[in-house]
Amino acid sequence: MNASFRRLMPLAAVLLLASAAFAQPLRVVPPPPMPGETVPIGPPLAQPPLPVPPPGMLMQSPKATEARGAEPPASRWQDALNALDADLRLRLLTADAPPAAWLAGELDKTDIASRVRHYTEARTAAPDERLYQASLATACLVPTRPQLAACEAMDRLADWARRDLDNGVPDVLLADRARQRGELDEAVSYVEEAAGAARFDDYWSQGAQAWWTYLRGLPLDIDSAVKAKAAANYASARDLPWAPSLHALCTQRGTRVRTERMIGACAKLGDAMMQRGATYALRRAGAELAEVNAQNPDARATARANRARILEATMRCAQTQPDFVTELESQTAAVRERGVEQFGAWASAQARDGEVRACERLAAK
Repeated sequence: MNASFRRLMPLAAVLLLASAAFAQPLRVVPPPPMPGETVPIGPPLAQPPLPVPPPGMLMQSPKATEARGAEPPASRWQDALNALDADLRLRLLTADAPPAAWLAGELDKTDIASRVRHYTEARTAAPDERLYQASLATACLVPTRPQLAACEAMDRLADWARRDLDNGVPDVLLADRARQRGELDEAVSYVEEAAGAARFDDYWSQGAQAWWTYLRGLPLDIDSAVKAKAAANYASARDLPWAPSLHALCTQRGTRVRTERMIGACAKLGDAMMQRGATYALRRAGAELAEVNAQNPDARATARANRARILEATMRCAQTQPDFVTELESQTAAVRERGVEQFGAWASAQARDGEVRACERLAAK
């Protein structure tokens, strides 16, 4: 049994669960607010990402697998990762310019007001950066009382959709917002519009590069492998904001939104996401939508075959990538340095091409 095959065995088990993972987002209750804090009145946010994601967290791994994380193996760098995490939370408190402001927002998952403030600062300083547009838009979807000023001043989701016209992800979120307001005709219209989008991108693929660019330049006396491992872990623990929206719109049974028109729109949306999703998580979600909303047995069988094909592509990507996860844990400095270089190259490729195309280009070499 070669090393590549051994690495794929746990991945294969994870992938059996991955196709349905988007339909059941975890809920983690945040601590009670302190007096005077803004109180979220919508779905609770996930806990902030620690250097090693906790068991059961909905995540994407550095190897691109979306799953509910099993108990992670102990890292030889865990003490250093914990110290780095504590340093970052203090260091980024006063960040007011991108990319540091965006990273601060990523860490502020239990403080929605602080998170929105940091995302707004990043978005204002770099208004054309789609990662910042998307992050602020999804953060503003969390209802608060009172509504946060940055979210009240502008419809951030509509702003993202206007600036990212060929992207179907903001249309999915607009559809779910219309559903929550009881505007069911508008909801299905947005789903139909999303199904015709040229691409689907939540900009998850840019997370690792954003973290790595910042961390590798920090003047800290720690091994570069610690910085690379932290960047991979933080990026892996990013939320998938479209997952609960797809569930509510297209897979949840027995709701008023599940009209014949919506079922047909969701089937088309699933087909489109399978073909044009920027990440494997988006493509797997599309396969699930296409299967659940299939109009006949032949369409359902085709969707299942496509889902199997996407899972195979995910596994092939993991097999083709250099094993930087293992090399970062090595006792040998030269091996660790190679792992750092490999991680940096992979993060850059994902940010440039998106996860799926980066994997396809890697496999073609």
